[in-house]
Amino acid sequence: MRRALALLLVALVVMPVSALAADAALGVRVEDTAKPPGVTLSVTLPGSVMSAGSDTPTFRVSENGVDADVTDVRSPAEAAREPVDVVLVLDTSGSMKGAALEDATAAARAFIEAMGVGDRTAIVTFAFEPSVRQGFTDDRTALLSALDGLTPSGETAVHDALVRAAALATENSDRQSSIVLLSDGGDTVSVASFQTALDRLKASGAAVYAVTLRSKEWDPRALSSLAAETGGRAVAAADSGELLSIYEALSQEIGLQYLVTYKSLGPNTKDLEVEVTASLGDKTAAGGITMQNPLYAEPATGPVLDSPSPSLALRITSIVLVFSSVMLLAWGVFLLLQRRSLGLERLEFYDQLDAEGDGADAAVPGTPAALQAKMRGAVGYVAGRWGFTRMMHERLERAGLPIRPAEYIYLHLVLVLATGLFAMLVTRSLAITLIVALVAVVMPLLLLQNRIDKRRAAFEAQLPEVLNLLAGSLRAGWGFLQAVGLVAEQMAQPASGEFGRAQTESRLGLPIERALDHMAARIGSEDFTWTVSAIAIQREVGGNLAEVLDIVASTMRERAELKRHISSLTAEGRLSGGILLFLPFVELTAILIVNPSYMSGMLTVGFGWVLAIGGAVLLTVGAVWLNRVTKVEI
Repeated sequence: MRRALALLLVALVVMPVSALAADAALGVRVEDTAKPPGVTLSVTLPGSVMSAGSDTPTFRVSENGVDADVTDVRSPAEAAREPVDVVLVLDTSGSMKGAALEDATAAARAFIEAMGVGDRTAIVTFAFEPSVRQGFTDDRTALLSALDGLTPSGETAVHDALVRAAALATENSDRQSSIVLLSDGGDTVSVASFQTALDRLKASGAAVYAVTLRSKEWDPRALSSLAAETGGRAVAAADSGELLSIYEALSQEIGLQYLVTYKSLGPNTKDLEVEVTASLGDKTAAGGITMQNPLYAEPATGPVLDSPSPSLALRITSIVLVFSSVMLLAWGVFLLLQRRSLGLERLEFYDQLDAEGDGADAAVPGTPAALQAKMRGAVGYVAGRWGFTRMMHERLERAGLPIRPAEYIYLHLVLVLATGLFAMLVTRSLAITLIVALVAVVMPLLLLQNRIDKRRAAFEAQLPEVLNLLAGSLRAGWGFLQAVGLVAEQMAQPASGEFGRAQTESRLGLPIERALDHMAARIGSEDFTWTVSAIAIQREVGGNLAEVLDIVASTMRERAELKRHISSLTAEGRLSGGILLFLPFVELTAILIVNPSYMSGMLTVGFGWVLAIGGAVLLTVGAVWLNRVTKVEI
C-alpha cells in the first residue's frame, strides 16, 4: 500500500513536467557480479514510467546487442531498501541571479525534506570554485541552514564541482551514492577537464542526475553524456519554476530502485554493453551502461619468445666496436692518401715508433707484458702515422716527464675507455657517458699543459741567477762550455737538467749554440730564446759576453717585477672572470643533482639544443674577451 501511495505521489508530481517526459531514460548501475553468470543491476525508473501505474514494470536486458534472460526482478518494497547518500550540487554563478537561484534553493529544500529516514545529504555550491556548505548528515536542520545566504556571483566551474562531489562520495563508499547537479550553463573556469571529472565520478561509483536550466549559456550535451556514463540521467527544465517538481521527483526516484538480475551470455569480451528497457503500460524507458565482463578470460596464446633487450655489456661492446671500426676505416683512408716518407722524414717516422721491447717478459709470447708491448707498438704505429708521437714527444720533454710518447698515448686511451665504460655502467646514460669521456680526453692534456707552464715559469724564475752565474764564471776565466757545466752542477731543477743536457749534446759534437737553440725550443721560453740569440751574436762578432749576460739578467728581473705588479693589479678581474666562467657549470651540476627532470627539456627538444649551443658559443666569446681584458702583454 505504501509503495502504491509513493508511486501515485510521484506520478502526480511529475505529470505536469514535460522535461521529465522528454528525458525518459533509466538510471542503470551494476549492483553485484559476484555470482556469475548472474549479474544484478540497480535500475532507477524515470517519472514518466512511474506515472503509468503502480504495477511492476517489465524489464528486458540485452548484452552486446543480444537479448539475455532476466531471472529475477525485485521491487523497492521487496529489496529491503538501504539508506543512500546524495550530494546536492548547486550552481551559484552570476547567471543564476534572481528567481533562478531562489527557485533552486526552494527545490533543494524540498528535496531534503523528501529524503527517507537514514538517508544522508551533502551540499556543494560552485561559482569560480566549489565550496562544501555541508558534509554528509541526516540532520535536516543543519542542511536547511546551509542553504541560507546563497548569493550569485562569478563564473561556472562545473567540472571542479563534480570532482569535489566525487571526493565526498568516495569518502562514504560504504553506501550507494548519487549526485544531483543543477547548472544553467557550460563550464567556463574549471581547472579540471571534463574527462578528469568523468574519471573521478566513475571511480566513486556515484550516479549523476544532471538538471540543466535553460539560459543563454545553456549547454546540456556535456552533462547529458556525463549522466549517461555514470548510470544517472539528465533532465532539462525550461525555466526555474519547474525545478521544485523535478527535485521532488528525483528524491523519490533515488529511493525507489529495482534490482534486476539477468543471466550473462558469457561473451569473451573485456567490456559488456548492457542495455535495459523498462515498460509499464504505454510508457517505455531505456538506459545502458558499460561494465567489465566478470567472465572475461585472456585468449590463450602460444609461448611468446620475448626479444630480450640488449644487455648493458652488449651495448658497451657495440659502442666500442663501432668506434674501433670508424677509427680503422679512417686510418686506412689516411694510409691510402699519405705520401711515402723519403730520406730524413722516413728515418724520423721510424724513430717515433719506439718499438723497443720491455725486457725479457716482453719477449715471451702470451705474457701480459708481451700483450701490452704489442698494444703499445700498435698505438705508437698509428700515432706515428698521424704525427701524434712527435707532438707528444715535444710536450712530454717540455713537461720533464720520463715517459715515452707511445706509452703516454696508450695510457691516455685506456683512461678514456675505462672512465667511459664506468660512466655507462653507473649512469646508463649515453649523454653522460659522452660527457665523461670528453672530460677524460681533455683533462690529462690540460694537466700536462699545466705542468709545462709551471716548469717553464720555474725555469724563467731561475734564469737571471743562471745568467749571473755564467757571467761570473766567464769573468773568472772559465770557458763558456765550462760555465754551462757549472750551471748544471750548481743550479736546481729544471735549469740543472736542461743545461746538463745541452752540455752533453755539445760534448757529442753539436755546437754549443745549436745545443742552446734546441734547449730554447724544448723549454718554450721567450726570454731564454732572446738570450741564446744574444750569446750567438756575441760569439760571432766578439765583445764582453759577461757584461751582456749581466745586462740581460738585470732586464729580466725588472720585467719579472713588472709582471708581478701587473698580476696583483689584475687579480680581482681574473678572479671575477673565473667565477663568471665556472658559475654556469656549477649551477648546471647542482640542478642535475637536485632536480634532473628540470633540465631534461634542454636535451630532448630541438629548441633546447639551440639554446645550449648558443649559450656555449656566447660563453666561449665571453671567455676570450675576459682573457684579453685581464691579460696584459709585457
